[in-house]
Amino acid sequence: MVSLTREEPMNNVVRAAYHALAAVLGGVQSLHVDSYDEAYSVPSEEASILSLRTQQIIEAETQVTQVVDPLGGSFYVEALTNNMEERILNEIDEIERMGGIVEVVASGWLHNKITRYMQREQKMIADGNIKVVGRNYFRAPDLKMPDVWVHEYDERIGKEMRDKLARLRQRRDNEKASNTLNALKQACKHGDNVMAACLECARADVTEGEMRRAFVEAFGLWKSPIYV
Repeated sequence: MVSLTREEPMNNVVRAAYHALAAVLGGVQSLHVDSYDEAYSVPSEEASILSLRTQQIIEAETQVTQVVDPLGGSFYVEALTNNMEERILNEIDEIERMGGIVEVVASGWLHNKITRYMQREQKMIADGNIKVVGRNYFRAPDLKMPDVWVHEYDERIGKEMRDKLARLRQRRDNEKASNTLNALKQACKHGDNVMAACLECARADVTEGEMRRAFVEAFGLWKSPIYV
């Protein structure tokens, strides 16, 4: 499925609507619709509202959500499902033969496979084997790229958040916060389930950043071994 493009960005409104409808027809439980300008910018308020309206139109005006499995019985959908299931099981079998998911992630095999797929798809688009309207198919001769809207950071908001964080650290029991963080580090190092330790940290008003730092101190930072 083609992603959003910077060329003729209003085409992305149609793309996103079809993406959303396909997801709903497939029985999706939650849905996010990309804004048409996300291909080249932080979404504008107008684009964000249009994404919301896209979901609301699908839900309220088509009433497709009132039908359970609207594509049920379709021979084409069943054929696609069987084909996808076969390919998925083949991938799982290959991963199992290589030692499991942890091994293929650690070795870089999984990330390289994804990277190669992305490269292959981009080459197919560049060669015209995958048609993208406005980019390599029905491309306008006088095509102009849209201006990139740059989100301007409001320093006032940053200051408000820093002040809020400072007040939190002043009013909380910092000894308790430190103890729960140490318990989290120990759980990480011992290979224990860290959920209970994280909950205790949250109850002690430990911030997400502080918890993340504990994970980094225990496990270090991991970089995916991608070789292109």
